[in-house]
Amino acid sequence: MISKKVNIIIILLGGGILFTLAAFLLRPIYFESLRNHSTVRIVTEEGTLIGRGKNSNQTKQDWEQIREYPNFVLEIIKIAEDKRFDSHHGVDLLAGFNSIRSYLFSKGKRGGASTITMQLVRIQNPEIRSYPFFLRKSFEIFEAIRYEIWLSKSEILEAYLNSVSIHSNLVGFPSASLTLFGKHIRFLSVEEAVYLTVLIRKNKPGLEELSVRYNNLIERIPYEFPKLKDPNELTLNFQSKSKSELTEDWKGENQHFLNWIRKLISIPSEEFVSSLSSELNSELHSIVNSELEGLTKWNVSNASAIVLERVPDKVDELELRAMIGSKNFFEDGNGMVNGSLAYRDAGSTLKPLLYAIAIDKGYYTVNSIFSDEKYSFSLGQGGNYLPRNADLRYWGDLTLAEALGNSRNIPAVTVINQIGVPTFFRFLQSAGFSHLKESPQFYGPGLALGAGGTSLLQLTRAYGSYVMNGLLPKIRLGTIDKKPLYYGSTQRLFSPETAEEIKFVLKDQKLRQRAFGRRSYLDFPFPVSIKTGTSKDYRNSWTVAFNERYVVGAWVGNFSGERTMDVSGSFGAGRIVQNIFRNLMKDKPKQEFTPKFTETKSFCRLTGKLAMEKCPVIALRIRKKVIPDEFCEEHTEKTKQSILGVGFIYPSKGQIYLYHPSYEKETQSIPVRIREIKTLKEPKLVWNGEKELIPSPNGELRIPIFRGKQSLVLYDGDVQKATVDFEVK
Repeated sequence: MISKKVNIIIILLGGGILFTLAAFLLRPIYFESLRNHSTVRIVTEEGTLIGRGKNSNQTKQDWEQIREYPNFVLEIIKIAEDKRFDSHHGVDLLAGFNSIRSYLFSKGKRGGASTITMQLVRIQNPEIRSYPFFLRKSFEIFEAIRYEIWLSKSEILEAYLNSVSIHSNLVGFPSASLTLFGKHIRFLSVEEAVYLTVLIRKNKPGLEELSVRYNNLIERIPYEFPKLKDPNELTLNFQSKSKSELTEDWKGENQHFLNWIRKLISIPSEEFVSSLSSELNSELHSIVNSELEGLTKWNVSNASAIVLERVPDKVDELELRAMIGSKNFFEDGNGMVNGSLAYRDAGSTLKPLLYAIAIDKGYYTVNSIFSDEKYSFSLGQGGNYLPRNADLRYWGDLTLAEALGNSRNIPAVTVINQIGVPTFFRFLQSAGFSHLKESPQFYGPGLALGAGGTSLLQLTRAYGSYVMNGLLPKIRLGTIDKKPLYYGSTQRLFSPETAEEIKFVLKDQKLRQRAFGRRSYLDFPFPVSIKTGTSKDYRNSWTVAFNERYVVGAWVGNFSGERTMDVSGSFGAGRIVQNIFRNLMKDKPKQEFTPKFTETKSFCRLTGKLAMEKCPVIALRIRKKVIPDEFCEEHTEKTKQSILGVGFIYPSKGQIYLYHPSYEKETQSIPVRIREIKTLKEPKLVWNGEKELIPSPNGELRIPIFRGKQSLVLYDGDVQKATVDFEVK
């Protein structure tokens, strides 16, 4: 009876084991699942391979179908790794027996018994390497049998050749062939195939070991070819060159784009066809390095450049055509820094965006009048902000168009104070300036002068809004699986009318002559709108230019942040943009900008009203059917006064001064300056409602300092003309 029960238990156990084993072996394996670690081939618009993406293992792995491999590659791999591959079913029993015998009778040394199928199992299941030996081998054997059930021999061999580790982080014969020999797998020679096969067993053998392994293998191959003392001679052996020779031959103009795009591609695919032109990128690289040679004496060591191009029949996207991150990717130190993505003080490059949002919200028009005078802007409890123009001079009254075209700082700070720093801050964030993480109060009115910083890619994309009629464009980077890959999304920043007005202001060469001279790198023989920027202490030189087809941006400076020797945006980056744009347009028609929303009007430079015969005239393009028919009546042959009239230049309203007890009071007196005082017949100034002061003929004086809230009231005889309140703490 007991014997019968034991038999039943044995049968049940045996049946259970067989059922479990059958269930395990009958789980399907799909060939496509073996490609889970393959990496994307990244090619340029011309089809030039510039690199591959990386997978979760940080390896490079191409995948080529078995028919792409020369037949001798398949034969060599079988001879070296699994000579009975075509006849066994995943496990080579004879090889296993020989391995055990070697282990028992050869002082612990044993030959390999793993078939190609078993090696593929290990590659696809790397976690089993931590299993105990017998458990790992059992898994390999049963999984190999399962592979043989569900996959053909050619599929197993294809997966192995594309997945086996060859050298460093190179996985598979295709990626190793491209990297080590610079050729596609189909052009591999017999000698090269042997070399790669030898590396399977040991990725980085010493020269002596490599030669022994190489020569031992060729003795087993039925092909005739010479033995090599150093098989490394077959490769593109960069180590044989000096570092200077390497950097001279390999400038890496595409490497910054390649490294950036690797981070953006998350879709498994065979190939990513980028919008980048390797030909154009090479030309840009030459221009950048040529110009840097001339700028070296001005303590300039590096530069970056970007070209965006309009996509035909697309109203909301531009295409990235070229990206140069530095002068030499392989240069020691900062060569690998992608300067086109790095954030730096933006200088005056944000002013067109500031004026655009102010115009669009109805605060100003291109003919609005600003006073370019010395002002101290109150920061509330944070003190005061005293901006200065780059030339340390003040031009008096001028139009918005002149203020923008000549990049005056004080009008820009006036604008941001009018619309509010938070308004411009939120606008910049909507324009893609996602790096602005602090509060608007942290940046303050200096945000108008670039204090928040920008990157070259970010900046050129924002300027693309003028090309796209006020739409912030998404940037097409290429296609993957025939679907476009974009950087950013589209949204409206300002109206088409505003975009066109700013575009014509930045195009007007005569408008900017006062600041930049009659001839500069900002002038072109064809229509181009352009803006420069120079950060504090000349640390960053920026220029962005655009026409109806291209947006070109350049940055010049030092990655270390060291200041240059007074290299401005128009001189440093302007030279590079000038050459790039001329190169882009050398074989293209020089078309004028076509206005759609604006018309030309003549305005008085000093009042902003429609000009009369005696007015100093400025011609501006302004949106249609908006300007009232109000003519300037402020001018005779002798009088030309400011539309802003009489008022205090400083102190400004709400300004706070700090009194330091350790210093003498006489050295801390408060300066006062009055605008247009010469128009008053009997100027009189009353301080704190008590003391009467007499200003100088030019409207200046100083008052003693003491703590408390204070006021100044200006009279013309008995008529009050202006008042200002301030405080000393």
